[in-house]
Amino acid sequence: MRIKLEQFLYQNHSWSVVGWNIARALLNKGHEVSLYPTDKKKACHLPDDLKKYECDDYKLNYDMQISYTAMHNFSSYFRNGDKNKFAIWAYEFEYALPSNMTKYCRYIDKLLPPSNYCKDIFLQGKVPEDKLQMIPHGINLKDYENKNKIKLKTNKKHKIGVVIGQPHARKNLGGMLKAYLNAFTAKDDVCLVIKINLQKNNDKQHSFYVNYQALYKRIIRKYKNPAQIEMVTEFIPNMVEFYNAVDVIYTMTNAEGFYLPGLEGLACNKLNIAPRHGGQLDFLNDNNSLLIDGKITRAPRDYLYWTYEPTATMFDPSIESGSEALYKSYKEYDQLMEKFSPNIEETYLKYTWDNVVDQILELRE
Repeated sequence: MRIKLEQFLYQNHSWSVVGWNIARALLNKGHEVSLYPTDKKKACHLPDDLKKYECDDYKLNYDMQISYTAMHNFSSYFRNGDKNKFAIWAYEFEYALPSNMTKYCRYIDKLLPPSNYCKDIFLQGKVPEDKLQMIPHGINLKDYENKNKIKLKTNKKHKIGVVIGQPHARKNLGGMLKAYLNAFTAKDDVCLVIKINLQKNNDKQHSFYVNYQALYKRIIRKYKNPAQIEMVTEFIPNMVEFYNAVDVIYTMTNAEGFYLPGLEGLACNKLNIAPRHGGQLDFLNDNNSLLIDGKITRAPRDYLYWTYEPTATMFDPSIESGSEALYKSYKEYDQLMEKFSPNIEETYLKYTWDNVVDQILELRE
């Protein structure tokens, strides 16, 4: 089949990561793939193995078109074929999708939310159920044969990893720091290792960006003997080497459509600590992770992307529950991993990019 992917492909962005890996899995299955990056002006990189598939001249017709993009792009990104037009998108906030967004579904055959949580959000937004097919994101098992570790500065034994990427408000960076600093002091043999992109910290255009450094300074000064925190800000070509360097993958996110770091953490046999709400519950559960309790609250205006819906809700993880889970991971790590390891492996083996692409191909006419 001749298959077109038009979307973010140059940035170090979750949409790009998904696009790269779908392209690779399609190529491995013998399909002809054409890549049309929409983000060259924000250029970071296109992986070397995919560069020769990049195109700039559109063919009239493709047998299949795939794009991980927001709904308003559907009309322009799916114009090179009459069938097998599959859009991927995740929306994080419940009761927040404007009902007028459904008009864009006429340009596609299927919308592929990556979790049941996201599918429910689209249903709440009046997207017809026959337009929806939940297909998850995945992993490349070969990537996890890499046992290298990035070099960290800390000498602490128990390392709790956080993968932030872009510092958006919905990722609850303040809650993440408070739960950790309430659980530990400098006397504990623990370090919080935060992988974060600080490029946008001074961006005033979008309210959903958080100035992490300013937030950190405001919070840390309230603690007399704070536990150690290390930031990793440089680009890591293979994130497996970050996961290999820590013991725990931790988040206090308010709203997550899928949470790829959680799945990647499972594939590295790491202990996950995450909220008991969101897309991650398709693969994180009480048999393989420590889940943080909390409550549903209204989503503030500056947490949402692009448009505000007063009905929007999100999950507010309990700081106390988060601290308890973090402390338990420190004191009972070996016992927890002995308990969780069988379910960890059983879970991540179901989520490969080959399986993801097989599910997409099954939808073709």
